[in-house]
Amino acid sequence: MRLYDFTRLQGSKIAVTEKIAKALGLVDGSQVYTTMFRYDRDGFSGYEIVASTFGPENYRQICQATFYLNDAPGACAQVSKFLAERNIDILNSVSITMISNVTMVWRMLVDLSYYGDVSQLRDEFETLKKQKSLSISNVDAMEIEPSNISDRYTKGIHSEGSNVKVKPVRQRQKKPSILKNGIMEIPADLMANLEDVKDGSVVMLVADLNAWVLSLSFLPYDTKLVEFEVCIPDKPGAIFEVTSAMAKVDINLLALYTRVLVFYERMTIRVVADVTKYHGGMVALVKELSSHMAGVEGRYELLSLREIKV
Repeated sequence: MRLYDFTRLQGSKIAVTEKIAKALGLVDGSQVYTTMFRYDRDGFSGYEIVASTFGPENYRQICQATFYLNDAPGACAQVSKFLAERNIDILNSVSITMISNVTMVWRMLVDLSYYGDVSQLRDEFETLKKQKSLSISNVDAMEIEPSNISDRYTKGIHSEGSNVKVKPVRQRQKKPSILKNGIMEIPADLMANLEDVKDGSVVMLVADLNAWVLSLSFLPYDTKLVEFEVCIPDKPGAIFEVTSAMAKVDINLLALYTRVLVFYERMTIRVVADVTKYHGGMVALVKELSSHMAGVEGRYELLSLREIKV
């Protein structure tokens, strides 16, 4: 899951909006570590800053753990004690009851830096289960694997076979910035490498909740943004009709979300788009979309369209 918002670069400072800060647990006093990547493709280039509250050295022992529990009082306490007794720190986590009074699941990131390795923890848990230890009587099972969330922080966005070249920008110092009054300061050596990024440029903030990082990418100062939502048929090709209509008038999509309302009947598509190269205004854009949708088969309805002011 990803959340997005927009702000502007003010000197070397970026305001982390409340929506993004809440999602990632960023509060005043948070230590924020940053890395930067340059992306190149067919003569186009851009920069991304990835910010994380986990220090680079901490990533080495962060694991993804899932505990399957009885939905009973004390179940979460047993898991917490099992980990605490082994000096294992619970980081970001979420637990939810699957069947009330029957079963629940607790997924978490855990730090094994002061414990040992994953196999050792598995062995200890299995030994306690075989002994039918009362200390984990409400814990059915544990799954744990080394986490790959460090890839997002250390490698950027990369896929095999892609023609996009990703290059980390080297930092002389890797000290964290301290979040103060909701403001994050970009380190001076990263600012020095932000070619063609001007003061006041639009910044797109993306909270990547899969990797627990904040991604910052930069758009030109005069970027014009809109958000619109369309009701479309839930059938193959419906999303193509909307996205191809945007492409024909040189509108670049920045974010796209779809949600089924009635299976095989209707769904919605919500889009955030860069309309800087579109030569008409908002009224013309509404007419353009409505006209295109009127000419295709099925129910297509423009539900909302608004300009995003940054």
